[in-house]
Amino acid sequence: MNKNVALDTVEIVAKTALSVIPVGGALVAAVYDAVKGNCLAKRQEEWKRALEERLSAVEETLENIGNNELFTTALIKGTELAMRTARGEKLSYLANAVVNTIDQDLDEERLIVFLDLIDKYTVSHIKIINFFYDPTRFEGISSSSYIMGSPTTPLFSVHPELDNDLFNKIYKDLYIDGMVNTESLNCTMTSSGMVVKRTTKLGDQFLTFILDKNS
Repeated sequence: MNKNVALDTVEIVAKTALSVIPVGGALVAAVYDAVKGNCLAKRQEEWKRALEERLSAVEETLENIGNNELFTTALIKGTELAMRTARGEKLSYLANAVVNTIDQDLDEERLIVFLDLIDKYTVSHIKIINFFYDPTRFEGISSSSYIMGSPTTPLFSVHPELDNDLFNKIYKDLYIDGMVNTESLNCTMTSSGMVVKRTTKLGDQFLTFILDKNS
């Protein structure tokens, strides 16, 4: 499978996914055609560009991925999911995930679960889990920066754009899904406890799956 074949597959999958959306009535059909011709077509092109950018970095392996069943599964499912988001960050995570299957040791069951999690999570979910992988890798975050407090203090100093009202719901999602090992952050801790790693082994695997390994 070369790069053009992979991108042709994206177009086929995208068109198939769009064709199964039910429409009825003249007005609904007209609105659907307008959406398909504008927003959804734009998403398809953005997705193809994101994939092409990453595939170009693994040019030397493209001749071998035609027999890679995991990559094929990821490409088909990733394309379907890409049509359901307008967030550029989520497209990036999906594209990273698809291309990372080329050389990652991952079974198909875990692949499907991780792709479904990308679909389920907001960008804020991923920012939070990425932060708690290792808070101290962010500038200004260390145990010497604090005396006591909540782990959310350094998190919000790095990501002030996070929605404070939604934080507890988002963090609970991550805990229930096994991404983090601490059930609640609504407590006071020592300075070292505020910046300790909180992701689980599963959470670490998920991040490896969705992040750009070349960045």
